Amino acid sequence: MKNGLNRRDVLLGGALLTGAGGAAALVPRGRLVLMPKGHELEAIVPKKLGGWTYVPTPGIVMPRTDGTLSAKLYGDVLSRVYVSESRLPVILVMAYGPVQNDLLQLHRPEVCYSAVGFQVSGTTPAKLPLAAGVELPIRELVAESDRRVETITYWTRVGDDLPTNGTEQRIAKLKQQWAGYVADGILVRMSCAVPPEPGVRDQLAEFARELVKAVPAVDLPALVGRPLAARLA
Repeated sequence: MKNGLNRRDVLLGGALLTGAGGAAALVPRGRLVLMPKGHELEAIVPKKLGGWTYVPTPGIVMPRTDGTLSAKLYGDVLSRVYVSESRLPVILVMAYGPVQNDLLQLHRPEVCYSAVGFQVSGTTPAKLPLAAGVELPIRELVAESDRRVETITYWTRVGDDLPTNGTEQRIAKLKQQWAGYVADGILVRMSCAVPPEPGVRDQLAEFARELVKAVPAVDLPALVGRPLAARLA
């Protein structure tokens, strides 16, 4: 009986130690911050992007926040409407989060729009060509309410990863935790307030390329991660 108890105790203790070791391995000990210190979205994003120019406009659907967590979740938010004489107006929203972990993480547009009463459809991953042989993983969707339709293109960066759905985002965070660090992240969302008619996605793609091209090289990793930024250098 005594030997049985000892054996059980040893097995239980071993399991606890294994669990503790696994938990310890997931405790981040470092940070990866790709937004240069002192830089803000308002300053690094030009007010003129190709044929589009920023004009002050209210009524933009913003990333969802949860009460007092908002200040921690998004360290910096930019919302603008860009107009053009020959192109559709484009709504640009960028939300930067200094920490991406289980409690604080970017809210994807599927969640943001649904939270304010939009029906989300047509959500699909895609690749946005930025240069010869360089593609940015993005996601496309349509959000519709009784009063408004938006054709949306967006991407998210978590550390150097560019997840296109919630599962990929969780995997990216877990991978980074196993590597011993937590990272910052950003959501870059652009949309046109029209149905997804032919040519609308092309204009959003053109706007996205102008945005990436216009951001200073030192700030580009904050938008698309270091590997992709290096390929665009």
